[in-house]
Amino acid sequence: MHALARFLLPLVALLGSARAFSAEFSHAAQPQLAATADGRVWLAFGRGQEIYVARSDDQGATFAAPVRVAALPSLMLGKRRGPRLVAHGDRVTVTVMAGELLAFRSQDGGTKWAGPAVVNDVPRSAREGLHGFTVAPDGRLFATWLDLRDSASARMQLFSSESTDGGATWSANRLVYRAPPGQTVCECCHPSAQFDARGHLTVMWRNGVDGARDMWSAVRPVGAAEFGPAAKLGTGTWLLKACPMDGGQIVAEDGGFSTIWQRSGDVFFARPGQPEQKLAPGTQPVAVATAKGSLAVWQQGADLWSASLGTASAPTLRVSNGRFPTLLALPGSDRVLLAYERGPTTVVERL
Repeated sequence: MHALARFLLPLVALLGSARAFSAEFSHAAQPQLAATADGRVWLAFGRGQEIYVARSDDQGATFAAPVRVAALPSLMLGKRRGPRLVAHGDRVTVTVMAGELLAFRSQDGGTKWAGPAVVNDVPRSAREGLHGFTVAPDGRLFATWLDLRDSASARMQLFSSESTDGGATWSANRLVYRAPPGQTVCECCHPSAQFDARGHLTVMWRNGVDGARDMWSAVRPVGAAEFGPAAKLGTGTWLLKACPMDGGQIVAEDGGFSTIWQRSGDVFFARPGQPEQKLAPGTQPVAVATAKGSLAVWQQGADLWSASLGTASAPTLRVSNGRFPTLLALPGSDRVLLAYERGPTTVVERL
């Protein structure tokens, strides 16, 4: 196999394209995608104790050999514990959990890397290892994570920090959400964060209030310093004495922030001010908005299924034997990239 093909670790497939390309690499985990307006795409993943980033200059059709960002003995991978990736111009930033929340940065499009900078300002407070990461239209970075700095009560909270220099320095940590007295944020579901094109920011997380493991969200309007009141998502309630390890995703659509999540083994999607829509049985859902509408992908058993959101179309089997999908809408296009794990190796397929 060609060396370039071996380096394409997580599976990347261009939906709706007639072009097929394949690649294999063993022991690659938790892929994430990012893009800039000029069509460049970056792919981050973990392999053992190492983090890599690969770059594509042709909207994901081919990738250069990945660059090793760092080797971290305490790197946390698996079940949405893994790298997060954003790009803005030539600045590319990767955040990872390795005892602390760490940020690595590149100023040249991913060729050379510097860091780490520690994001959480209370040592070991981010040790649960689950976080969300996003970039604003002006290049500001926002990270949010499950935080245990309240060691006296051992209550999980949601904290955040921001960077204006690509991840070299970070602001003092700020509380995003604290559960009511005697309650807690769900301990093992990753939070999500997303800016829209205007600079509004929303954060989503799973709560653990009165035994209900429901999804909640809060919005910070552009120019505001604080988030608005937290609100429960959906009409149903999931009473569960465990953590499902499934945090869902936020979608920045033209009409506002939509959300997709799992409740009691079913995937739900909701747009602002509209009733929730049950899509299908499944877990680990992700979604992305494109010029032709929004697309969702989720795990159902050992496979990945997809559906066009807001339509009457039935879900479609996309990939056999796939897990932990992630989606990227290519700027200026209706094309989408899908990355996911497949067993001990990864394979690129035409969908």
